[in-house]
Amino acid sequence: QARSRGVNDMSGFVVWSSNRYGQHDILLLGLPDLKLERLTDHPHVDTYPRISPDGRQVVFARSREPWVSQRRDEPWDVYVVDVATGDERRVAEWGNVPTWSRDGSKVYFQRRSGSVVEHELATGAERVLFAAGSNGVPPNVHLQTPWIDSETGRMAVTLRGAKRFTGVFHPGGEKRKKIAGGCQLTWSPEADYLYYVDHGGRGQNMVYKVDPASAEREPWIDLPDPYSHEYFPKTSNDGRYLVLGASAEGHEHDTADYEIFLWKIGTPDTDAVRLTYHTGNDCW
Repeated sequence: QARSRGVNDMSGFVVWSSNRYGQHDILLLGLPDLKLERLTDHPHVDTYPRISPDGRQVVFARSREPWVSQRRDEPWDVYVVDVATGDERRVAEWGNVPTWSRDGSKVYFQRRSGSVVEHELATGAERVLFAAGSNGVPPNVHLQTPWIDSETGRMAVTLRGAKRFTGVFHPGGEKRKKIAGGCQLTWSPEADYLYYVDHGGRGQNMVYKVDPASAEREPWIDLPDPYSHEYFPKTSNDGRYLVLGASAEGHEHDTADYEIFLWKIGTPDTDAVRLTYHTGNDCW
């Protein structure tokens, strides 16, 4: 009942990856009716779902083997599933953590940990936008959860390997801006701010908001105990809400007991609505 009261003025849906049926599948929760649907059902791992700008499709990553830890960057393919029909198709091989262009005509993804690829859905044409050792990106790094602003070509990314930081890289490699440590650096829908996860807060993690021009950050949301180890933040496509995961204990992406929360941006942290109540792993 408390959950219903928190979402009764909303219209839309939330997606995430969950292992409550055994393997990780993509789940869809309708709002405000809270009807839960299983959007995918596959013996491999389905994770990192992102809703298309028009709300009709979800792009996600599927493992190339029956079980793959989410800490492994390489053995994934990119799929798109139709929300209304459940029809799915493979978009690209060896791709991970996919995201959409603002107009929904392209998806971007990490390939084999060291490059970021743009894929045109209508034609299948691909081009490499950034790669380790070029475009101003240091060599011998893993490009984790890259997020491309399709209007400017700027990449928000977490580097691991030879270098370790979150930052913004411009196309052509003419400049870059280091943000901090942390991870999961993401553009807002209009790319007017960034947000990411870093140490701090009640449960060791919290979500910060970042000015892309100055790289100055400010605390954004730190959920109250006990679920205050925040992870997996993602704004809604209209920029009004933030969906995120939080655990009471445990950090591992795909095994810890994360729960999914929905927060209306700008309201008190305590107003965030808990959407899931399950002992399994709910993530991304």
